[in-house]
Amino acid sequence: MSEHYSRTLSFPQHKVSGLSIVNRILALIVIISATTMISLFSQAVSRNNEVKSLKSATENTKRRTLEIKATSWCDQITSENADKMSTLFRDYDAASSEQKREIERQCKQKVTVAKLISSHDPTEAFIVTSECTVNESEDTASCTATVATNPHTLGMGLSFYSATTATLRMRVADTPTNLLTTRHVIDNVTTMTLDSSGSGTISFDVPFDISWGTAYDIQVSSYFPNE
Repeated sequence: MSEHYSRTLSFPQHKVSGLSIVNRILALIVIISATTMISLFSQAVSRNNEVKSLKSATENTKRRTLEIKATSWCDQITSENADKMSTLFRDYDAASSEQKREIERQCKQKVTVAKLISSHDPTEAFIVTSECTVNESEDTASCTATVATNPHTLGMGLSFYSATTATLRMRVADTPTNLLTTRHVIDNVTTMTLDSSGSGTISFDVPFDISWGTAYDIQVSSYFPNE
Protein backbone atom coordinates (compact mmCIF):
# COMPACT_ATOMS: atom_id res chain seq x y z
CA MET A 1 0.00 0.00 0.00
CA SER A 2 1.18 3.39 -0.76
CA GLU A 3 1.54 5.81 2.03
CA HIS A 4 0.01 9.34 1.91
CA TYR A 5 1.66 12.21 3.62
CA SER A 6 -0.12 15.45 4.41
CA ARG A 7 1.55 18.84 4.86
CA THR A 8 0.13 21.91 6.32
CA LEU A 9 0.17 24.76 3.80
CA SER A 10 1.37 28.10 5.00
CA PHE A 11 1.38 31.47 3.25
CA PRO A 12 3.79 34.27 3.91
CA GLN A 13 2.27 37.11 5.96
CA HIS A 14 3.10 40.69 5.07
CA LYS A 15 2.90 43.43 7.66
CA VAL A 16 1.00 46.57 6.58
CA SER A 17 2.06 48.80 9.42
CA GLY A 18 3.49 51.34 6.97
CA LEU A 19 0.15 51.72 5.17
CA SER A 20 -1.71 52.13 8.46
CA ILE A 21 0.51 55.09 9.41
CA VAL A 22 -0.16 56.76 6.07
CA ASN A 23 -3.87 56.27 6.51
CA ARG A 24 -3.72 57.71 9.97
CA ILE A 25 -1.80 60.76 8.74
CA LEU A 26 -4.28 61.26 5.90
CA ALA A 27 -7.19 60.90 8.29
CA LEU A 28 -5.63 63.43 10.63
CA ILE A 29 -5.12 65.85 7.75
CA VAL A 30 -8.74 65.39 6.70
CA ILE A 31 -9.95 66.01 10.24
CA ILE A 32 -7.80 69.11 10.63
CA SER A 33 -8.92 70.43 7.24
CA ALA A 34 -12.55 69.77 8.05
CA THR A 35 -12.23 71.47 11.42
CA THR A 36 -10.51 74.46 9.82
CA MET A 37 -13.22 74.71 7.15
CA ILE A 38 -15.97 74.50 9.75
CA SER A 39 -14.26 77.18 11.82
CA LEU A 40 -13.80 79.44 8.81
CA PHE A 41 -17.40 78.86 7.74
CA SER A 42 -18.63 79.66 11.23
CA GLN A 43 -16.55 82.84 11.27
CA ALA A 44 -17.90 83.83 7.85
CA VAL A 45 -21.47 83.22 9.00
CA SER A 46 -20.80 85.20 12.17
CA ARG A 47 -19.30 88.10 10.21
CA ASN A 48 -22.22 88.00 7.78
CA ASN A 49 -24.69 88.14 10.66
CA GLU A 50 -22.76 91.03 12.20
CA VAL A 51 -22.87 92.92 8.89
CA LYS A 52 -26.61 92.26 8.57
CA SER A 53 -27.17 93.36 12.17
CA LEU A 54 -25.15 96.55 11.66
CA LYS A 55 -26.96 97.28 8.40
CA SER A 56 -30.33 96.72 10.08
CA ALA A 57 -29.38 98.99 13.00
CA THR A 58 -28.21 101.70 10.58
CA GLU A 59 -31.45 101.48 8.59
CA ASN A 60 -33.52 101.62 11.79
CA THR A 61 -31.62 104.69 12.97
CA LYS A 62 -32.08 106.38 9.60
CA ARG A 63 -35.78 105.55 9.53
CA ARG A 64 -36.25 106.81 13.08
CA THR A 65 -34.42 110.05 12.23
CA LEU A 66 -36.71 110.60 9.24
CA GLU A 67 -39.76 109.94 11.43
CA ILE A 68 -38.65 112.37 14.15
CA LYS A 69 -37.89 115.16 11.66
CA ALA A 70 -41.21 114.59 9.88
CA THR A 71 -43.15 114.70 13.14
CA SER A 72 -41.40 117.93 14.12
CA TRP A 73 -42.30 119.52 10.79
CA CYS A 74 -45.91 118.37 10.92
CA ASP A 75 -46.35 119.66 14.48
CA GLN A 76 -45.38 123.16 13.35
CA ILE A 77 -48.13 123.45 10.74
CA THR A 78 -50.65 125.22 12.94
CA SER A 79 -52.64 128.45 12.85
CA GLU A 80 -50.24 129.92 15.44
CA ASN A 81 -47.44 129.56 12.88
CA ALA A 82 -49.42 130.84 9.92
CA ASP A 83 -46.96 133.68 9.36
CA LYS A 84 -44.10 131.15 9.20
CA MET A 85 -45.61 128.96 6.49
CA SER A 86 -43.34 130.21 3.71
CA THR A 87 -40.25 129.25 5.70
CA LEU A 88 -41.71 125.91 6.73
CA PHE A 89 -42.68 125.01 3.18
CA ARG A 90 -39.20 125.94 1.94
CA ASP A 91 -37.80 123.54 4.54
CA TYR A 92 -40.07 120.80 3.18
CA ASP A 93 -39.24 121.62 -0.43
CA ALA A 94 -35.49 121.46 0.28
CA ALA A 95 -35.69 118.13 2.11
CA SER A 96 -34.53 114.83 0.62
CA SER A 97 -37.00 112.68 -1.31
CA GLU A 98 -37.05 110.19 1.57
CA GLN A 99 -37.79 112.94 4.08
CA LYS A 100 -40.57 114.32 1.88
CA ARG A 101 -42.17 110.88 1.61
CA GLU A 102 -42.13 110.48 5.38
CA ILE A 103 -43.63 113.95 5.91
CA GLU A 104 -46.36 113.20 3.39
CA ARG A 105 -47.00 109.83 5.04
CA GLN A 106 -47.53 111.51 8.40
CA CYS A 107 -49.38 114.69 7.37
CA LYS A 108 -50.03 115.00 3.65
CA GLN A 109 -52.89 117.44 4.23
CA LYS A 110 -50.59 119.78 6.14
CA VAL A 111 -48.17 119.80 3.23
CA THR A 112 -51.04 121.01 1.05
CA VAL A 113 -51.93 123.71 3.57
CA ALA A 114 -48.34 124.92 3.85
CA LYS A 115 -48.02 125.08 0.06
CA LEU A 116 -51.30 126.97 -0.29
CA ILE A 117 -50.40 129.61 2.30
CA SER A 118 -46.83 130.05 1.07
CA SER A 119 -48.10 130.52 -2.49
CA HIS A 120 -50.63 133.27 -1.65
CA ASP A 121 -49.65 136.35 0.33
CA PRO A 122 -52.51 137.11 2.76
CA THR A 123 -52.65 140.81 1.84
CA GLU A 124 -53.25 139.81 -1.79
CA ALA A 125 -55.30 136.66 -1.22
CA PHE A 126 -58.25 138.51 0.36
CA ILE A 127 -60.30 141.65 -0.23
CA VAL A 128 -61.39 143.48 2.92
CA THR A 129 -64.08 146.13 3.05
CA SER A 130 -64.38 147.94 6.35
CA GLU A 131 -66.04 150.80 8.20
CA CYS A 132 -64.66 152.34 11.39
CA THR A 133 -66.00 155.04 13.68
CA VAL A 134 -63.85 156.88 16.22
CA ASN A 135 -65.54 157.25 19.60
CA GLU A 136 -66.00 160.60 21.29
CA SER A 137 -62.90 160.31 23.45
CA GLU A 138 -60.90 159.60 20.27
CA ASP A 139 -58.98 156.73 21.90
CA THR A 140 -60.95 153.84 20.42
CA ALA A 141 -62.39 152.98 17.03
CA SER A 142 -65.29 150.59 16.45
CA CYS A 143 -64.93 148.71 13.19
CA THR A 144 -66.83 146.23 11.04
CA ALA A 145 -64.84 144.27 8.43
CA THR A 146 -66.07 141.96 5.69
CA VAL A 147 -63.53 139.57 4.22
CA ALA A 148 -63.73 137.66 0.93
CA THR A 149 -61.19 135.75 -1.14
CA ASN A 150 -59.65 137.60 -4.06
CA PRO A 151 -60.91 135.82 -7.21
CA HIS A 152 -57.75 136.82 -9.09
CA THR A 153 -55.32 135.25 -6.61
CA LEU A 154 -56.62 132.75 -4.07
CA GLY A 155 -59.88 132.17 -5.89
CA MET A 156 -61.62 128.98 -4.72
CA GLY A 157 -58.51 127.72 -2.96
CA LEU A 158 -60.28 127.50 0.39
CA SER A 159 -63.33 125.63 -0.84
CA PHE A 160 -61.79 122.29 0.19
CA TYR A 161 -61.78 123.35 3.85
CA SER A 162 -64.71 123.68 6.24
CA ALA A 163 -63.43 126.99 7.62
CA THR A 164 -60.40 129.25 7.70
CA THR A 165 -58.96 131.24 10.60
CA ALA A 166 -57.87 134.73 9.58
CA THR A 167 -56.05 137.42 11.56
CA LEU A 168 -56.54 141.09 10.69
CA ARG A 169 -54.36 144.15 11.03
CA MET A 170 -55.13 147.86 10.67
CA ARG A 171 -53.05 150.58 9.02
CA VAL A 172 -53.61 154.26 9.82
CA ALA A 173 -52.10 157.37 8.18
CA ASP A 174 -52.89 161.02 7.59
CA THR A 175 -53.70 160.41 3.91
CA PRO A 176 -54.62 157.31 1.88
CA THR A 177 -51.39 157.66 -0.09
CA ASN A 178 -49.29 157.49 3.06
CA LEU A 179 -50.85 154.15 4.00
CA LEU A 180 -48.22 152.64 1.70
CA THR A 181 -45.29 154.48 3.25
CA THR A 182 -45.75 156.45 6.48
CA ARG A 183 -48.37 154.65 8.52
CA HIS A 184 -49.14 153.36 11.99
CA VAL A 185 -49.75 149.60 12.00
CA ILE A 186 -51.93 147.87 14.60
CA ASP A 187 -51.28 144.14 14.38
CA ASN A 188 -53.70 141.41 15.48
CA VAL A 189 -56.72 143.67 15.82
CA THR A 190 -58.95 140.58 15.71
CA THR A 191 -59.14 136.93 14.65
CA MET A 192 -62.12 135.67 12.70
CA THR A 193 -63.46 132.49 11.11
CA LEU A 194 -64.20 132.41 7.39
CA ASP A 195 -66.58 129.90 5.84
CA SER A 196 -65.66 127.42 3.11
CA SER A 197 -65.94 130.16 0.50
CA GLY A 198 -63.37 132.23 2.37
CA SER A 199 -65.88 134.88 3.43
CA GLY A 200 -66.93 136.35 6.76
CA THR A 201 -67.86 139.52 8.67
CA ILE A 202 -66.75 140.63 12.12
CA SER A 203 -67.06 143.68 14.38
CA PHE A 204 -64.40 144.76 16.86
CA ASP A 205 -62.95 147.67 18.80
CA VAL A 206 -59.36 148.80 18.46
CA PRO A 207 -57.22 151.30 20.41
CA PHE A 208 -56.88 154.48 18.35
CA ASP A 209 -55.08 157.82 18.44
CA ILE A 210 -56.42 160.62 16.28
CA SER A 211 -52.88 161.91 15.84
CA TRP A 212 -52.17 158.91 13.61
CA GLY A 213 -54.58 160.31 11.02
CA THR A 214 -58.00 159.41 9.76
CA ALA A 215 -57.10 157.41 6.66
CA TYR A 216 -57.07 153.69 7.31
CA ASP A 217 -57.43 150.23 5.84
CA ILE A 218 -57.75 146.73 7.24
CA GLN A 219 -55.90 143.74 5.83
CA VAL A 220 -55.67 140.01 6.42
CA SER A 221 -52.20 139.54 7.90
CA SER A 222 -52.33 135.75 8.16
CA TYR A 223 -54.71 132.86 7.54
CA PHE A 224 -54.87 129.14 8.14
CA PRO A 225 -57.33 126.64 6.58
CA ASN A 226 -58.80 124.27 9.14
CA GLU A 227 -58.75 120.56 8.26
